[in-house]
Amino acid sequence: MKQLRSTHILILLLVMLVLKSPGVSGQRSPFDPDVYREASIIKEYVEVFTDRSIYAVNENINFRADLVVEGLPESKRWSSILYVELVSNTGTSLTRAKYDLSDQVCYGMLSIPAGALTGNYFLKCYTRWMRNAGPGNFSYTPLKIINPYRPEVVNQTRGRETGLRYSRRDYITGLVECAIPKTCYERGEEISLELSVPTNTHLQKVQCCITVVPLDAVDTLKGQLTSIGELVDRDQFAVQFLPDLYGPSISGAVVRTDENDGPVKNTKLHFSLLGDRPDYFATVTDAFGKFVVSIPARTGLQELIVTPEIPGDGFAEVRIDQDFDTDFPLIPAVPFTLSSGEHEIATQMVRRMQLSEAFKRPDPPEAVRVNPAPVSFYGTAIHSIVLDDFIDLPTLEEVFINLVSSVTVVKRKNSATLMIHSDNPTSEFYDPLIMVDQISVFDHDKLMSIAPEKIRRIDVINDVYVKGSMTYSGVINIVTREGNMAGIDLSAGSYFFDYLAIQPVNSPIERITARGDQVPDTRNTLLWIPDLVLERSMAKEIVFKAPAYPGEYVVLVRCIARPGEILSVTARFLVK
Repeated sequence: MKQLRSTHILILLLVMLVLKSPGVSGQRSPFDPDVYREASIIKEYVEVFTDRSIYAVNENINFRADLVVEGLPESKRWSSILYVELVSNTGTSLTRAKYDLSDQVCYGMLSIPAGALTGNYFLKCYTRWMRNAGPGNFSYTPLKIINPYRPEVVNQTRGRETGLRYSRRDYITGLVECAIPKTCYERGEEISLELSVPTNTHLQKVQCCITVVPLDAVDTLKGQLTSIGELVDRDQFAVQFLPDLYGPSISGAVVRTDENDGPVKNTKLHFSLLGDRPDYFATVTDAFGKFVVSIPARTGLQELIVTPEIPGDGFAEVRIDQDFDTDFPLIPAVPFTLSSGEHEIATQMVRRMQLSEAFKRPDPPEAVRVNPAPVSFYGTAIHSIVLDDFIDLPTLEEVFINLVSSVTVVKRKNSATLMIHSDNPTSEFYDPLIMVDQISVFDHDKLMSIAPEKIRRIDVINDVYVKGSMTYSGVINIVTREGNMAGIDLSAGSYFFDYLAIQPVNSPIERITARGDQVPDTRNTLLWIPDLVLERSMAKEIVFKAPAYPGEYVVLVRCIARPGEILSVTARFLVK
């Protein structure tokens, strides 16, 4: 056991080494097949709860996800990002997002697209590390979605054969208690629930989620699909993806594209994050040509550019891994049907969804303002030269000679090189970071060809500059007037790409009608609390308002007692 723990810590250190340090020839890589068997001991799986089992298009799926990690000491951090997709039975993804796993728990919302066809779907949840064990290791929560605007039903074709069999996880009742003072309420009346953990159980404290929905809108007996049998074959396990240790990350490889096809090791890659909050980060490929790098904290869709320093003849390219898994296991196709109770509830839910769309409050108008110039990732430069403050000079070389004393243009064999003068004696051991509009440039001759009239300012940091795991002798950033790099070509192998960052989690604001309010109560989920904590012998009271429409409702409380053991308790009430 002690030896296994040492192995796990070794793997963790290797991962941290790749994420935070430049690649150095001879370092042991976590992508080395020699460590696959050791790495296969580290296993993850996800327990997911949703607020309902039936939804209409244009609604949000509220969920709670708990990550369980085996094979590592409890104090060691592993995956920090959860990947969530709404997929059909064939694996086609309708929408997807990434969520922060804080303390191995995630609360989120995923919006159902208006174009989703009526049919059976799955909420597919996983981490990057789980992709090494294959899609059979993921969490799949069955959902039914109704689209009243289209008559078609989604294709229920079976997925590919994998040899895995699935069953739905049963909930265990009786270990959590839910008391409700009465079973019948008037519309808009205050409802009070009392939740507790009995004193005669082994449970000290449990984290729960509670949902209150119309009866038949949620399955109170069974949860997500789980695979029957061993998910990970240690002899077939291969490390293709490392965990997101410090937030979302980008991974991939640099490979040759000529007849000498193969990995390109020790290649430095520069990434520039564009937009209103620009940033820069870099990494180096390992002995297998692979790289992993964490990106700065952002939300939504981001635009990036990668600029590699490809050595030699340039016959190489950067291949970035797909963010989301594209494989899907065989899950038996089930015809889409609705029970009589589900059909009635679905009809009511669709009506309330349509009312919600009709009475949706418009977004507040944005104030008309001039966007400020993006702040440079390095903050305030030590020296910043605004060219409009000086007389016009014919060439960029003369600009550096006459205006930027901390930079020297050195010419060797008709090739220009920029050098930064610094009082720091250690700066001579590093290369400068030279950029145009915060995008790395390695061909100094191209840089010097920029006409000075196209340049707004030149920023210089003439001291050792450390960014992440990279150290530079300083920074030179030429800021153009148009923000278009003055038309110079990008370095060979560079390209722009979009990256989906973290999905911001905003608590839904449920509209509850007040006296005299002309807006209808359109809630299909009356109450959703994903982060409820219950302690033994300490009752907790939950208060909410009854809806403005009659019907029978169910309270469902779920929690994880231990891995694979889901506790639940239900209560029902009627609204007249």
